[in-house]
Amino acid sequence: MTESVLTTQLRITGGNRTFVRGDERVRALRDVELELRGGEFVALRGPSGSGKSTLLLVLAGWEQLDEGVAAVVDERGSHAPSDLDWSRMGIVPQSLGLMTDLTAQENIMLPARLAKLSTNPDSGDGYPRAVMNRLDVDKLKNAMSGELSLGEQQRVAVARALVLRQPIVLADEPSTHQDAQHGDAVFTALRSGAEQGAIVVVATHDPAGLDYADRVLTMSDGELRED
Repeated sequence: MTESVLTTQLRITGGNRTFVRGDERVRALRDVELELRGGEFVALRGPSGSGKSTLLLVLAGWEQLDEGVAAVVDERGSHAPSDLDWSRMGIVPQSLGLMTDLTAQENIMLPARLAKLSTNPDSGDGYPRAVMNRLDVDKLKNAMSGELSLGEQQRVAVARALVLRQPIVLADEPSTHQDAQHGDAVFTALRSGAEQGAIVVVATHDPAGLDYADRVLTMSDGELRED
């Protein structure tokens, strides 16, 4: 665990985001205040349409606030989440975002490839291989992503988000397509990421996921509160 990971912070101050749908204005985020630190596993819950996915997209830098500031603070200073690459932030979107022309292992090791690091999962201390084993995807390593079930694809996406010990990991409903055993594997792997020092934020409807959390945050009509 490195000092840079432990000192990473992720913040939203005065966060507001409104979408226009026809004649309707939907306030997805309402005056959100949030501060996250390395080593935390944070579960984000709330009904569909409450703003969970929008909040994750803002934290990822994939969505911009109308008002307020989202910032990552680390050893390099303060900067926008959109400045981080796959070596600094791992993301599990609901769409999963796997490359169909790559094998499962190639998808998992894509962050290493983009960061110009070794794409051999056994290099260094073998941590990537350990992640693949924990998520029960090592046996799928040579399969093309399109040949995998949705549950397998989802676990490949989780492995990709953890494989470089990324200091920030964001996951949107990562257990949706899992049975109980594999759901436990997903949350255990994400929990291990937090124990390695990462900020881990998981939006979930799965009550089992709350048992792994250090903090539980609830979204309701765009407002955020801590339980």
